[in-house]
Amino acid sequence: MPKTALILSSGRTGTQFLAHFFDANYAGVVARHEPPPSRWLRLASHAHMRGQLSRESLRSLLAWKRRRYDDRIDADWYVESNPFLAGFAEVIGEVWEAPLVIHVVRDPREHARSSLNHGTGSGWKGLANRLVPFWYPDVRRILALDHAPSWLERAAGLWTLANRRLLAAAPKLTHYHRFAYESVFDDTSSGLRQICALLDLEFPDRGAAVPPDQRMNQSRAKAFPAWREWSRADCLALHRICAPLMVELGYGDEPEWRERVAGDA
Repeated sequence: MPKTALILSSGRTGTQFLAHFFDANYAGVVARHEPPPSRWLRLASHAHMRGQLSRESLRSLLAWKRRRYDDRIDADWYVESNPFLAGFAEVIGEVWEAPLVIHVVRDPREHARSSLNHGTGSGWKGLANRLVPFWYPDVRRILALDHAPSWLERAAGLWTLANRRLLAAAPKLTHYHRFAYESVFDDTSSGLRQICALLDLEFPDRGAAVPPDQRMNQSRAKAFPAWREWSRADCLALHRICAPLMVELGYGDEPEWRERVAGDA
């Protein structure tokens, strides 16, 4: 059986690129992005967050996935880049023995912008998110909101729920490491270099099959702008859901942001 590395997040954190990067550039590494049965994992994750799937059922499903898919892979490393596993954080250590867990965190304002521009609230994706049970977490009920959330608030809620679960599970995971999305994709790929080091892999040169500066699955729409162009109401909406974790994770300290959300109860 290969050693296992799980790249987990709230989504919109370069997960597709990371899977292709490790799969294409290294012999002995098999990396996959949201492999089967990820649709079922997505539903189970959100059902568990809602309190409608037991912890034992969650663990059993993940153990079945490992036996059915992961353990059959012939490689030194199996890398799975899959945000849908964030909801399984509390049982990961019971299914794999000392897996390497890479938690990638993105600024929630950028997560929300990217999510909305990627179609979370529109088209077929938006329709599925509205109508398919557990396809999207029930942010209103899980976070006890007193109103029907906007799509901005739903994206903020997903960011909060996924990262909160991963942070809560971290002390029980032997090999847990957190990276800022902004470091993984900075000009020198500083965070990506550290992830490679954790896997004992040499950082590739410019001739790599998938170079470090290649981007995949980027949001193409520009309908929802960067936060400096948001209304104060939108800033407050996200702040009310994300503020505690934003502070803990080092986001939201810009004077302009603090001014916009100042005085909020």
